[in-house]
Amino acid sequence: MRVAGWFGWGLVVLAFLGGEAVGRPLSVAVRPTPLRIDFAHGESAVVALADSSRSALYLNGWAGRVYLVGVPHVVEDEDGTRLIYRTSDGRTARVELRSVEQGAIQVRFVVDDKARWERLGVALEVTADEGFYGLTERPAPGILHEFFPPRMAGFNLRGQQVWLYVLPTHALYSPFFVSSRGWGLYVESSWPGTYRFGRDGRGRAMPSQVTIEYEGPELVFRVFAGETPLEVVERYSRTVGTTVLPPEWAFGPWRWRDEVWNHPTFFDGTPNTSPFNAMVVEDILMMDALGIPCSVYVLDRPWAGGTMGYGDLSFDPERFPNAPAMIAWFRERGVQPILWLGPWVLDDLRREAIALGHHVRKRVPYPPRAALVDFTSPAATAWWQRLLVPLLDLGVAGFKLDRGDEDTPDGILLAGAFADGTSYRAGHNAYPLWFAQAAYGALPDPANALLFVRAGWVGTSSYAVAWGGDPAPSAWGLRNSVIALQRAAATNFPIWGSDTGGYTGRPLREVLARWLGFSAFCPLMEVGPTANLAPWSWAPDGVRARVDARGYGFAPLYDEELVAIWILYARLHDDLRPYTYAQAVAAHARGTPIARPLVFVYPERPEYVDVWETYLFGPDLLVRPVWEPGAGSVAVHVPPGAWVDLWTGEEVVGPAVVEVPVPLHVVPALARVGSEVAALNLSARWATACALAQSEPDLASLVREGRW
Repeated sequence: MRVAGWFGWGLVVLAFLGGEAVGRPLSVAVRPTPLRIDFAHGESAVVALADSSRSALYLNGWAGRVYLVGVPHVVEDEDGTRLIYRTSDGRTARVELRSVEQGAIQVRFVVDDKARWERLGVALEVTADEGFYGLTERPAPGILHEFFPPRMAGFNLRGQQVWLYVLPTHALYSPFFVSSRGWGLYVESSWPGTYRFGRDGRGRAMPSQVTIEYEGPELVFRVFAGETPLEVVERYSRTVGTTVLPPEWAFGPWRWRDEVWNHPTFFDGTPNTSPFNAMVVEDILMMDALGIPCSVYVLDRPWAGGTMGYGDLSFDPERFPNAPAMIAWFRERGVQPILWLGPWVLDDLRREAIALGHHVRKRVPYPPRAALVDFTSPAATAWWQRLLVPLLDLGVAGFKLDRGDEDTPDGILLAGAFADGTSYRAGHNAYPLWFAQAAYGALPDPANALLFVRAGWVGTSSYAVAWGGDPAPSAWGLRNSVIALQRAAATNFPIWGSDTGGYTGRPLREVLARWLGFSAFCPLMEVGPTANLAPWSWAPDGVRARVDARGYGFAPLYDEELVAIWILYARLHDDLRPYTYAQAVAAHARGTPIARPLVFVYPERPEYVDVWETYLFGPDLLVRPVWEPGAGSVAVHVPPGAWVDLWTGEEVVGPAVVEVPVPLHVVPALARVGSEVAALNLSARWATACALAQSEPDLASLVREGRW
């Protein structure tokens, strides 16, 4: 960083970034009294740390805000520039600026004798019309459960207050956001923080201000700039570590159920004469007979013996007889078996963990009688990793890493420290990262294995891909998932999927149909749990459809249209696998997100600031998922350029907004003219899917002819 200027009242300090910045440099101009820091990208101002007549950086406690006052003492050296202030209550504060990688500028703010309950804050002066994106996969604050009123926040964070504290169940978090004006800010802290975009703490509109406040001993953040928001996301991703690149098979269609029972008969009354679990066999044979590809099968909890079906980390022989042979059977059919894991242990393993001191001493008491593993302890991590070796030796291809977002102590009511000395308060957000790192370290061949997480923090995507956990099985849940995909993409979780159809119950058939179409245009397509049913064993809307350990408590229905929609979109997703994998390679190499909000690519178009219903899937596919109940048509935002409608073959030239009819099987999709995906003919594919679904497979014959 090269510094030029003079010091005194009205002082201006100019600090220019040099070194590895690509393209236009990011520069800062500092006015010390009251402290204001302006950032410019080339000749264009992008954002300022500023708060009217007060210092932009402050301390917030029970008595209110404490500001920096007077003329600072300035120190310049090879590490950057330090400004040393007095605060309005007589303490010493330090503000440091320096150049860092990816063309960013780092700001560090420290106040001596800071009390634990005081928060360090910064005020940003922004334009009244720019949008802000990132921070969390969660599409709205509060509890995202069907029993609570829907919270209809959008993709744009403007007008929202975000508490950066990991909560279940849409639980991907990152202290980074990007502006539609081509700048972004990353706070280097795992302590809880609060962000307010265009509003104050009471909800009053402050359209030209963003405030950030953090717990912890210091506030350190980086400001990035780029030609587009997409470039800023890439720079952030390269700073914290780009996504892991999973095997190519991870990008094919998946299947799972929340619970699989080993009934003596299948859903249609056919005896289960196979040597394996009835529901697993049903899924694999029926999907194969219908032409539905399946590259991954997830075995969720309960799968083991003992408490909660997870007590001893070995297959329950009643639920999963002949488990080693079943795993081999999966593999022979080209299906990769994935197994559920949580960060806690039960039964004898719990007692062993406590005896060895491998547990977190205090935790949220759910599930009861569980010990949460302390992954900051090398000994505890190694002990837990050894428990996974027999499963990996069987041929399990990876793990679904669930939870980690609801069990860790908060550091206030449950105070203390993890084994490495990290306080519970500072470690709560980081725990999902430690969980993923521990699981990754257990894999003998990580390049050919897969981990996917529900909860994530900065760096988690370097070890695992992600899914939007436990959405409501409703139009609201689908809407939230469309937003969550793009929020995850904005925060360096580019490889993402959702529970197709929602998690907490049986979706309406319209919701499941629409969700299947959306999932086809996600990096991961995992179909389940679908209330532990399948479209070939469905029930009409409004009919109680119970399936449990006793069997099916209703007469299952073969829903030909739903089956055809699943065939259509599973085959499409599978055929897009090379395209999607190429985007994953780019995400791994450069940090480029796969799903791209229009405003990230076309920031010059102000109408895209609040658009999330239409997004780019990679550079050449434009998708508009349908979430609205009963929709007969939807508006599709077509960005600049020539595009071809993959349903009609008609060419559309953007920018434009077109109204597209959406019968139940249609997700509006356009391809960039001249691209490799422009030849897709979705109408012809739909005709093929309908023909395949027309005849219900004879499960008895499939079982009789099965090769076990």
